[in-house]
Amino acid sequence: MKRLLAVMLVLMLLPVLSAGETLIIGSEAVHPVSPTLYGLFLEDINCAVDGGLYAELLRNRSFENQNLWNPGHADHWEAWRTGLQKNATAVLEDISPIHENNPTYLHVELESGGLMRLQNQGFGGNALRGGIAVTQGESYDVSLWVRGDEEAAQEAAVEVALRDVAGNSLCTEAPVFSVTEEWRKVEAVITASESAGAVLAVTAAGKGAVDIDMVSLMPSRRVGKDWPGGGIRQDLFDMLSSLHPSFLRFPGGCVVEGTYVRENAYDWKQSVGSVEKRREIANTWGGMQTMGVGFYEYFCLCEELGALPVPVVHAGLLCQARDVKDPPLTMDETKAYAQDILDLIEFATGDKDTAWGSVRASMGHPQPFDLRFVAIGNENWGSAYFSRYEVLSDRVKEVYPYITCIVAAGPVAEGNLIRDSWAQIRRFFPEDLVDEHYYMDSSWFPSHVQRYDNYPRTTKVFLGEFAAHEPVQGNRRPGTLYAALCEAAYMTGLEKNSDVVVMSCYAPLLAREGSVDWTPDLIWFDDDSVFGTPSYYVQKLFSEHRGDVLLESACDGDLFQSVTGSGEEIQVKVVNLSENTVPLTIQTAFSGNMSGKGLMLSGEKNHVNSFAKPEKVAPEEISIRTENGTGSVELPPWSLLVVRLVPEI
Repeated sequence: MKRLLAVMLVLMLLPVLSAGETLIIGSEAVHPVSPTLYGLFLEDINCAVDGGLYAELLRNRSFENQNLWNPGHADHWEAWRTGLQKNATAVLEDISPIHENNPTYLHVELESGGLMRLQNQGFGGNALRGGIAVTQGESYDVSLWVRGDEEAAQEAAVEVALRDVAGNSLCTEAPVFSVTEEWRKVEAVITASESAGAVLAVTAAGKGAVDIDMVSLMPSRRVGKDWPGGGIRQDLFDMLSSLHPSFLRFPGGCVVEGTYVRENAYDWKQSVGSVEKRREIANTWGGMQTMGVGFYEYFCLCEELGALPVPVVHAGLLCQARDVKDPPLTMDETKAYAQDILDLIEFATGDKDTAWGSVRASMGHPQPFDLRFVAIGNENWGSAYFSRYEVLSDRVKEVYPYITCIVAAGPVAEGNLIRDSWAQIRRFFPEDLVDEHYYMDSSWFPSHVQRYDNYPRTTKVFLGEFAAHEPVQGNRRPGTLYAALCEAAYMTGLEKNSDVVVMSCYAPLLAREGSVDWTPDLIWFDDDSVFGTPSYYVQKLFSEHRGDVLLESACDGDLFQSVTGSGEEIQVKVVNLSENTVPLTIQTAFSGNMSGKGLMLSGEKNHVNSFAKPEKVAPEEISIRTENGTGSVELPPWSLLVVRLVPEI
């Protein structure tokens, strides 16, 4: 620090040769940068998972859809439409299902020469167009469960095909399956004959009674094809992978807590095992959760991303921010529920000879997952929460002392609620990781960059959800460059305080166009395309340029900056939140020459990315060099500069 102050004093005494600002970089490490500082939070909001990351192209594939907002109405036919029909009827039944967790199936009665065709429109279809985007020459894996009576086993068959809404074929061949008197899964690969919006047509023909359930269509090219749930969408996986996350928090969020009634709370045990035996539940945000991406798939996704898993379990309370009808678990029920959390840890980390470790092994992963964290609760607060958290976390610590428990501090950044939460946490749970959530006006972030400067360094923070919110335009908050740069300014403060803020992640992560519950979002997608918002690039640039230690640094003027180091490499991040170009002098403690390539994110203040212009705001490469410790660069208005500097040999 003395050396850094000396450099600053010398610069103050130098004549002012040109307008601009100066960034001074010292050689001393202030503290290590948390290796888990930047990660992801994935919740099935905005059709992020079902209809998005999950590779399943069919909506309501097993006829289980129900309307959460109107529990008296069951829309089990959602996304299905009747096509050709001759001497046949179709009804939904639940008399003898594949499994009790999957009760509803289609029952077709065929008279002699009968034919019944049903079409699934996917997630984006309507009466005029198919909602499944298929590409000419690409292959798709199709499967379904079928069963028939004795007559159908002799005289009926089921065909599957890609078609347009008028019934014209969009595939090179349509596989036909016979039926048996017991449920069985049949599978085939079909190839699209042209690029179009398709439906999947399922046609039962012949004579007899035929039952159909768990109809599935997935692109053959996908990640996790061998996972029990079937895998995830390749292009969305690539977007997540490009963020280089150190952890993944899942599966929520509010979907973990559930809303209104206990049956809607997420039960991890109902999300594992064979996919046809998993229990679908109404999503807190609307629609259904198929559980095709369940806890096993989330753990596998973490491995594919090279990220630590951070599972969230509910804390015996339904979503406190909603109109809850059912009461919290009693304390006796909470003590019993603690075993579910212990079973989850055993599922993830237990030997394959343990009860739940054997379930994991049977699903295809004999080796344990690298589980180190468990979050108990989401946006919870108050005595009802902390009393239950104490019971649950004590049991985890007793049986698995190496697991870090994460305690919620509520859903706000300021005010009595979070102050009271912190008072409880510091008194009773000072060793646990504290989960803060807040969504604030964009201008709040640069004005609170020093939020964590005075936090005690003993209790660590997990900033589990944050985003800058611009005023609503039309029906959504825009993801502008300005909002992203405000987040970037704030993240320089997170980096400087990464001895206390050890984890952080933006929220929400994904949004499907046309199925929006919340804005802004980091990544937008539709049936066949995807783009990142300016905030996506901010997260990407910070994550890609994370260092091992925070270095001494200081900057005059109104810029926001942080500097980290890894060995001889220096990572510099500078944010210009003004409408003016700012000449920046970089003064390093390294007396030799340094060079490196950097990335500049800039544009007009209110610029946004879109499907039409997905890279309107995107980083551009720049080169930078210092001679005898000094270099210069111009910062455009509304810009973020990140650069790696290494000594020249």
